[in-house]
Amino acid sequence: MHRRRIRGTIETVKGVKITRPAFALLFVAWVVVTLYPDPLVLGRSIQNLRHPDIDAAAVARLARQLPDKPALIERAVLGSVLPYSYDWQTAGVPWYFPTTRDALRQKSGDCESRAVVLAAILRAKHIPYHLVMSIDHIWVDYPGKQQNSLENDAVAIGGDNGDGSLFALHWPKDFDPWNEVQNQVGLYWTPMPLARKALLLGGLLFISLWNALAAALRNARSAPLALRPLPCPKRRPAAAAVLPGRLAPGGERV
Repeated sequence: MHRRRIRGTIETVKGVKITRPAFALLFVAWVVVTLYPDPLVLGRSIQNLRHPDIDAAAVARLARQLPDKPALIERAVLGSVLPYSYDWQTAGVPWYFPTTRDALRQKSGDCESRAVVLAAILRAKHIPYHLVMSIDHIWVDYPGKQQNSLENDAVAIGGDNGDGSLFALHWPKDFDPWNEVQNQVGLYWTPMPLARKALLLGGLLFISLWNALAAALRNARSAPLALRPLPCPKRRPAAAAVLPGRLAPGGERV
């Protein structure tokens, strides 16, 4: 059995066709299912990114316990209120954008969790603020906020005006591709559980080799008969010899 490549399609004699777009779809589907076993988590995160849930009522009691200076509030949130942890550790996924109540319930989180809680506290205290986002970070800007290497206007790609509106995205002024690659690896790949890494890479490898494995199996089953070992013929038992003086099978004496 042979294979014919026709217009980007691998066609077997059996008529099974696997197109290149189908392979691309399998790749994407496997990545999504492996990283997000519950795709609704990804959907909610995207929705929360588009419309951040800044719930002042959820932090009302906490806000009363904190000082009124934004810098001191931020220090408390980044310290004792929400210690840093990766989304892999808190939500079991590479990226998760929580609501205010979700972040408080987890009691730790990354920049998204800290940003929504800090913003909610500032709103509860009637302190103006707005959310700012870079390619790999999100933070809260407020009056008197001191910029640093991670949180500054040059790396920002968008923000809101504090009323929950959509982020207005733009290209950052300061963009280092190699630095961004390192940041993405450190945020999403390095803390990824080993079992999930093996599952992801193993599935992608299997999909990549599917055509080759299937073709090899089909060729092995349909190999020419000349190349296959012939079965040994069964030997018939030899006829018994008739000795002189004995009766032959017909009853005659020999």
